[in-house]
Amino acid sequence: MRVFKWKMALVISAAFTLMLPTTAFARDRIEEISLNFSADLDSGDTWPEMEITPDDDGYMVEDFQFDTDSTAKYPEGTVTLVADDDYYFGTIKRSDCTLSGEGAYFSNVIKDSSRKIRLVVSFREMGDGEVDMPESLVWGETGEISWEPVSGARSYQLRLMRGGKTIDNTTVETAETAYDFSSKITETGTYSVRIRAVSLYNSSVYSEWVTSPGFSVDSARLELIQSSSSNSSSDGSTTVSTQTDNSAITPGQWQWFSSQNAWYWQNPDGTYAYEQWIQTASGWYYTGSDGHLVTGWRWIKGSDGLSRCYYFSTTSDETQGRMYTNATTPDGYTVNSNGAWTVNGTVQIK
Repeated sequence: MRVFKWKMALVISAAFTLMLPTTAFARDRIEEISLNFSADLDSGDTWPEMEITPDDDGYMVEDFQFDTDSTAKYPEGTVTLVADDDYYFGTIKRSDCTLSGEGAYFSNVIKDSSRKIRLVVSFREMGDGEVDMPESLVWGETGEISWEPVSGARSYQLRLMRGGKTIDNTTVETAETAYDFSSKITETGTYSVRIRAVSLYNSSVYSEWVTSPGFSVDSARLELIQSSSSNSSSDGSTTVSTQTDNSAITPGQWQWFSSQNAWYWQNPDGTYAYEQWIQTASGWYYTGSDGHLVTGWRWIKGSDGLSRCYYFSTTSDETQGRMYTNATTPDGYTVNSNGAWTVNGTVQIK
């Protein structure tokens, strides 16, 4: 009798199990990814629209974004994939991805969940491999030269010349459409600049060099140029003095806005400072694009068009927002006398 009851219980248990939902056990695992990329270079944007077509079932493209801050040789972008309801992503490796179009090449994969992954892709054949020369080069009164932006250019390389000869054989690079050469104009003479554009889609592709009109510098103009360049360092970063005198202090005062929970720097005329270096008797500070006192790490662009990373105190005391110099930051990184982040003595730039 006991055996019969045990057998009956086993049959009932099995029948009940069969009645349970089986959705959790019916999903199919996605083990391979196949995508085709097509960039619309005539879309009118600096970064073109990208059409992405999956060649397999089970997942869809949710989003795609170019990494516009990348300094890699080729453009990079991240495509977000989402699995359909009856699918999930297994472990995806480079060998599991078939990418085609625009020279697409697997760089990395990030798995957010079983249903969402992000592929980082570089595009090694995007664009036609050509970029136009910069045009409309114009000198400013104190040694700054500017030009019209070139479509499809990621940056510009420049060489300063005097009397038709390159000065110290130095080539500088900037992502801006202007560059201040005032610190390098140290003698009278006629100066010019050779400039070429660097392709947005391949950093080893350049335009032809073009030479600017001549910029005549006599003794009076040289004095004006040297006066205007005295407040900037030669590498475009902010020069920080360890012995701050009153003449170097930025006029104005800090103002606290409780509604914004932030400090602002108010100029003597009542306006506020935005994206501006502030020097006080206690050190250097920086205000962001919203006017707030910056804290923590911040990439800041110098006059040479290159960005350097600085650390500003995050403590809630009188040192809040003060830039670290010649020190190790709380998270273990090194900054030099100008406050710029360094690795083995080399300033990091982007």
